[in-house]
Amino acid sequence: MKDLHLLDSPLKDFGKGVTQESDLVEAIKTKLASYSDASRSLLVSVFKNQLGDLSPKESASLKALEEGATTVVTGHQLMVCGGTAFFEIKILSAVALAKEAARISGTSVVPVFWMATEDHDFEEIASFRVNGQRFVWQQEGIGGPVGRLATNGLADQLEAFLITAKLTETQRSFLQRRLHHYQSEPTLAAATRAIVREWAADFGVLVLDGDDAQLKTLAQPLWDQEMQGTLAKKIQATTAALEQRGYRAQVFPREINLFEIGEQKRERITAYKDLDAPSISPNALMRPVYQEWVLPNIAYVGGGGELAYWLQLGGVFDHLELPMPRLYLRDSVAAISYKTIETVSKLALSTEDVLSRSKEELVKTYIESKHSYATESVTLNSSLEAALKSWANTLVHSYPELEVHAEAMKTQFEKTLTRSNKTRLRALKKREHIWTTRLDTVMEAIYPQGVFWERRSSYADLIGILNEDPKAALVDNMSTIKAGTYLIYPKK
Repeated sequence: MKDLHLLDSPLKDFGKGVTQESDLVEAIKTKLASYSDASRSLLVSVFKNQLGDLSPKESASLKALEEGATTVVTGHQLMVCGGTAFFEIKILSAVALAKEAARISGTSVVPVFWMATEDHDFEEIASFRVNGQRFVWQQEGIGGPVGRLATNGLADQLEAFLITAKLTETQRSFLQRRLHHYQSEPTLAAATRAIVREWAADFGVLVLDGDDAQLKTLAQPLWDQEMQGTLAKKIQATTAALEQRGYRAQVFPREINLFEIGEQKRERITAYKDLDAPSISPNALMRPVYQEWVLPNIAYVGGGGELAYWLQLGGVFDHLELPMPRLYLRDSVAAISYKTIETVSKLALSTEDVLSRSKEELVKTYIESKHSYATESVTLNSSLEAALKSWANTLVHSYPELEVHAEAMKTQFEKTLTRSNKTRLRALKKREHIWTTRLDTVMEAIYPQGVFWERRSSYADLIGILNEDPKAALVDNMSTIKAGTYLIYPKK
């Protein structure tokens, strides 16, 4: 991701990373020149059908889209109650980027959330955590797209969980509103659409379900070429070129990157099939192409893993003469208590130190500053190393045939010194147990169980720490053009 966003990017032949505002203006011009009025008219019609009654902000966004606006898109799986916090953070990042693109270009740019309704990995979407408590949706007989799953079982289980869960009043209100949509909407897709629409009502986000007969019919040329293997060959060639440059392929391309879907099935297509467009479903590699085919899109906001597989698609976009969107790394967020911030201060560290350096690095730096650990290691080790060298030279001089033995002993001794250094470090850590315990507390707050906060904690956790929803402030302060990590904590 760092390489992608360098001014002279080594990945410039594969993707459209952004470091300059002018790139957005160029992206808008390029997209508008290639996007047809017929596609725009159909897209607007699909939004109207899917969304029904519009809020004032949605209505303004759809009117802008109808009149020629471009879009900024992010997307995600249909996580129960949002899953982990970056579900919401991705949406806010897209909103922030759309605002910035509109400011820079002087044109209308609409944020769009693309629901991954056709995914079939139920286990990935079925749980979330709040205040250390984990909810898991228990469901049997999962076979088709998760967006088509009935929500009645989920609603009952979530309601029971919320009755006993230890929550703040702000958290309970937040989750009760999401429960309401699971109770009132018949499918997971419909409920997730309602959840996002309500939560993002102030931002004019348009929520789109790609599992739509009209959109899939519009994309028929894609399905035809992919069924013949034409696009897959382009993906394979681009993937091979990335690997030759030393980059790892994020997604393994197949001969045909499509599924056949039904109410209770999503089966991989392995050979040509004559199917109606609505029964075709793109996989992770083909979905971005489908998205760009149907939307007047200028930029995609995603995580590092997502953007990595977008880079495998450059050959497809070139072949189709379809503008590839600019790729933006989403912002990241960690929410911690003010007590944790105070603990960081007691450690004589900054939050930047904690975010940018490993615990091991921080401990070593501290112990060196207190005990001259590195200097001491040189002093302790040097005399023994000199003695061993003298012993080895003497041995080999008298017994040349034991040279291999002498080298083995040197290697064994070096390992012993390494163990000794680690033992001394552990001893010094025990002496500084108050400092190291405080550091452990801080690291666990930001990296719970060794995972960065937003990948384990939910947006409900963030609300619980702050006692409010900071979405408006986040949008106002995010800098998605150059992605940042935001450490959020309540005012004292």
